[in-house]
Amino acid sequence: MHPGVKVLIFTGEILNEKLWVDVLDAGADGIILKTGELLTRHDVQAVMDGKQLVFNEPILRKIVERFKRAVGAQLAKQEALINYEIDEYDERFLRHLALGYTKEQITGLRGMPFGVKSLEKRQVELMKKLFPEGTSGVNATRLVVRALELQILDIENLEADED
Repeated sequence: MHPGVKVLIFTGEILNEKLWVDVLDAGADGIILKTGELLTRHDVQAVMDGKQLVFNEPILRKIVERFKRAVGAQLAKQEALINYEIDEYDERFLRHLALGYTKEQITGLRGMPFGVKSLEKRQVELMKKLFPEGTSGVNATRLVVRALELQILDIENLEADED
């Protein structure tokens, strides 16, 4: 109702990250945690001058740490995809196996041009790539666990393709 109003949250909720996300989603211009460095004239002036997303040191440290972890995980995944020669279809196949899909369900996904027999062959090839020491006793579950260990799959971002 009042787009010109600037909102800077000043909170003692130092562990309630859901609250932080909620207030940012609601349109807050920044968050200042009541730990360490408190609200400063500079913070208020930055918001009044139109700067968005003003944070003080404690929350900035958390943001930077999460950013570094996210970038590191992304780089590790890219390296794993290259090192183990995993293509888009391999990744999709492994991801849907991790989500509990059967091979029959995976063949029904849009853009998945393989039948069950082809997926079974692909699974054997993936087992050979990810278990070079031998595939005896390796099943689909163990294959998925190995893909997670090697960071080919990211457990935090396991989502099904749209049907």
